[in-house]
This record gives sequence, structure tokens and C-alpha cells, in this order.
Amino acid sequence: MGEAVLRTGGTRFVAHEPALVRSNGGIIGWRASQLAVEAAAAAPNTGNSRFDAGPPGALVFVEGQNCGFTLSGAARKVEAFTVAAIYRSDGEAKTLASVFTGRANNMIFLTEGDGVLLAKDRQGTLELSLPVPRGRGVKLALLGFDGHRLRLGLGAARAEAGGDIPGLAHRADFFIGCRSNRAGLAKTLGAWLLHELLFWPDRCLLGSDAADDLAALAALDRHVRWTY
Repeated sequence: MGEAVLRTGGTRFVAHEPALVRSNGGIIGWRASQLAVEAAAAAPNTGNSRFDAGPPGALVFVEGQNCGFTLSGAARKVEAFTVAAIYRSDGEAKTLASVFTGRANNMIFLTEGDGVLLAKDRQGTLELSLPVPRGRGVKLALLGFDGHRLRLGLGAARAEAGGDIPGLAHRADFFIGCRSNRAGLAKTLGAWLLHELLFWPDRCLLGSDAADDLAALAALDRHVRWTY
């Protein structure tokens, strides 16, 4: 799994104790498997993050509290990206991830609620949804953008829509479990357990016919089925 991620330029965060950065007992960072990359606690996350050792290990997100992390400047320009989240919830995880440039008051975010997994930009240019299965089984959510098409995946289900999204051709920050560094926004923060988060800052695996991209998606699917 790790080799497939590295080969395609992805970053993989796994929820286990060695990957957590702590200060005075609180979690202030999350190291990627490569260790050279570290997501910092989002500005409103002032000691809210919790860790459940499991197994499997998980970062615990609490409804109404910002427990998120950010990779500042994760992409120099949003031309393509992929997000994959391996998680459990009761169907109300709310914000799973977002890519935010701060331009044109826009972002692309992935959220779960009211029985659906939703991908959209804040201006409402494009919007996709897939039904969320009931129960607390492990889910694999995928979000991809190739510059012209927004793509969404949940397990084997897929959805896509084409169009140009304004405000993305700029340096972007990547957020895990929240939408930005703004305080408040409690209604966008749900309860869920995050086992792994993967991010490709310049590559859309969904819809690609490149051999490495197809291999990475297949490896991810096998990993979820056999590990969780």
C-alpha cells in the first residue's frame, strides 16, 4: 500500500501513536508515514484532538468541536488532487476534508450528513452526492478533481460532474476534519473516527487510465478490505 502511494506522489497519514506529535499531553500534529510531512493542528483546534488506540487506531472527532489538522501550502496551484478517507461514523461525520485557496471565497470540501456523502465547492458551482450505507462499518470516501471534472467515490460507487470552479488556480491549504482556520463553524463539525487519510496534491486518481493510478486505487481498495 505504501509503495503505491509513494509511486503516485501521495501522502499517507495513519492514526497510530508513533505518528502523533504531542505537547503537554495534547495532540498538536500528525506525521505522515514518510515522516517528512506533518499536518499541524488547525488554528481553532486548541487541544481538542483525541486518539483511540483501537485496534484499529483512530483520531476521534467530536461534534461541534474543531479537532482538525492542516497542511499549509499543500499545493502550489490547484490543478488536480485526490483525497481518500478511511473512517467510521453514524452517518453524520460532517466535514471530512477540504482544499482551500482563500481566493474568490471558494473551496472544495467533502462532507457527510443526512444520509449522503457530498462533494461541492462553496460557491455551488459543482455538487455531487452518493448515499451513505447505514451502520458503523468502515467506509472509504474518495474526492478527486482534475481541473475540469469533480469526482466522488464511496466504496465502489462513483459520481462525477464537469465544470470550471473559480478561485482554485492559487496556492492551497489542505484541511483534515474541518474547512479552514476560522473559529466557529460548529455546525460543519461532526462525530467520527478517522483511521487513515491520504492526499495526492497534484493528481486525480479517479477517472484516470494511467497504470500507476489504477494500481494505487486497487491497492487502496484491497487495503481497506483486508485491514479493516
